[in-house]
Amino acid sequence: MPLVILTGYPCSGLSHRARQLASLLDKAQDELFASTSCPLKSRFKVHVVPSHDASHPRTVYDHARTEKEARGVAYARAKRVLARDSIVILDGMNYIKGWRYQLWCEAKAASTTCCVVHVGTPVDQCVANNDSRLRQTAQQPQLNDKPTTTAEGAPAEDDEEPYPPDLLNNLIFRYEEPSTHSRWDKPLFTVPWSDPEPPVADIFHALTGVQLPSAHTEAEESQISNLAETLASSTISETASIATGTRTVGRGGGVSTRPKVVQHQATAQAAATDPSALYAMEKRTSSIVAALRTFTQSHPSAEAALAQSSNNKGISITVPDASIPVFIPAHVATAGTTNELAGAGGILTLPRLQRLRRQWISLNRAYIGHGHGVGQGGLTADQIGDAFVRFLNADLSGEANENVAA
Repeated sequence: MPLVILTGYPCSGLSHRARQLASLLDKAQDELFASTSCPLKSRFKVHVVPSHDASHPRTVYDHARTEKEARGVAYARAKRVLARDSIVILDGMNYIKGWRYQLWCEAKAASTTCCVVHVGTPVDQCVANNDSRLRQTAQQPQLNDKPTTTAEGAPAEDDEEPYPPDLLNNLIFRYEEPSTHSRWDKPLFTVPWSDPEPPVADIFHALTGVQLPSAHTEAEESQISNLAETLASSTISETASIATGTRTVGRGGGVSTRPKVVQHQATAQAAATDPSALYAMEKRTSSIVAALRTFTQSHPSAEAALAQSSNNKGISITVPDASIPVFIPAHVATAGTTNELAGAGGILTLPRLQRLRRQWISLNRAYIGHGHGVGQGGLTADQIGDAFVRFLNADLSGEANENVAA
C-alpha cells in the first residue's frame, strides 16, 4: 500500500506523469512475475487519485475555502484506496509542505512506505503550456493547437483544463519546493521536463524494496557480486546490516535497504479505553476517602488511635478496594496543631483528602484503561485502589513534599 505523492508547478505535466508512472509500474510488475524468481507474492493494484474533477476545477485555488474542500476530497479518495495490495499515486500540485506532511503521516499510520516525485518543469515551460491550453479553449471545438514545446514521450494532445494567467502566477509564487532535508519529502525523485520517463526502477525499489531485473547492467551486477563477497568476508558486515535494517529479497541475491516503517505516537491509534474506567476510578477513590472519614469519626484523637494501633510506629487503617493499608507515621500524626485527626489542622481533614483525590485523578486520568499510547501499559480497575493508597501514604508521610522540594 505505498503512496506516491506527485508535486510540481501548475501545468508542469503532472497528470501525464501520473498516468505514465502508473503504466510503468504495471510493466515493472509484469517484468518481475515473468522472471524465474519473483520476490512478490501478489501484484500491486495501481490507483491514480486525481486532485481535480468537474466539481472541483482548477479555479478552486482562488479561495482558501474551496481549496481546502478540494484537498479534503483528494485526501479522502487517497485514504479510501490505500490497501495492503495497492500503490496509490496522488496526482496534483501538492505544493504545500504541510499538506505533504499530512499525507506522509497518513502513510505512516498505515505502516507503509511513501515517496515524493517532483516534476521539475521550468516556469517558462509551464507558462507556455498554460497559454497553449488557453488557445485550445478559445478555439473549441477545433482542437488543433499543440503545446509549444514537448518533451520526448509527452502527450501529443494536451486536453487539460487551463489556469487563469493571474492564478497561474500566484500558484507559482506560492509553491513550496520539496527538500531532502524534510523527512516527509524523502525519498525524493526529480523528473525533468526533458526526461522521457520517470526513474521507475528507483521508485519501485524505494516503495517495495524489490530491485527490478533490468535495473542493473552486467557490469553493475559484477560490481555488486564482488562487493557482496567482500562484505561476506568481513565480520563487520553482519553488524552493519543489522544496524541499518537491511534485508535480502529473493531476486538474484540483491540487497534491499528499504527501512521498516514503524509508527510513532503521533500516528499510532491509541488502544480502546474502557468506557467505565473513569467511573471505576471515581468510585474506588471515593470509597477509600469515605473509609478514612469513618475511621476519624470512630477515632477522633490521634493519641487514642496510636494507642489502639497494633503497629507502634504509626496508625494503620484498612480501606476497601486496596490490599495495602493507609499508614500514618506516629511523628506525623502528632505533629499537627490539634490532636484531632479530622479537626482543623489535623492530618486527615476532609478538604485535604478530597484535594489529594482530585490531584491523583487528574494525574492518572490518561493512564486508566490502557489508553495512554501503545506499549506503555496502563492502570487497570483492580490496581486503582493500591495506586491511590500508595499516593496517600507518600503524601501523609511527607515524602511527596520532600520530592517536590528536591
